[in-house]
Amino acid sequence: MFSNNTVFVIHPKNKPCGQQLKNSSDTLNDQVFEFIKNTYPKQKYLAMVFKILQPLNLIDNNLFFTSFPNIHVADFCSFINNKFEKNGATDQKFIKLCKYLRSKQIKFPKIAIKNPVAQKYVCA
Repeated sequence: MFSNNTVFVIHPKNKPCGQQLKNSSDTLNDQVFEFIKNTYPKQKYLAMVFKILQPLNLIDNNLFFTSFPNIHVADFCSFINNKFEKNGATDQKFIKLCKYLRSKQIKFPKIAIKNPVAQKYVCA
């Protein structure tokens, strides 16, 4: 409904007037970036990884990867930030996730991924 270039918004009955509705993807995005900011405040490049992942809808509302429901964003952050990871000690589920990301042709900047095993699969 447009009248003199004015936009009218209909809101749910249980929400007060004038409160802007947020998109669920925006709140998910906010949750991920708030988690990163609070948990890894010195990792300024880690946000770049999730800026690449966010538009692809690979993370669900509980911050687990949709194709890998047993991998949480926190576990993935820990994996890619561990620069001393060796091939024998790497959990196979993370390698499968990295191979999945590579199959989707998703690449991250090498500076954002500290784990040498992950760099092999997901860095440009």
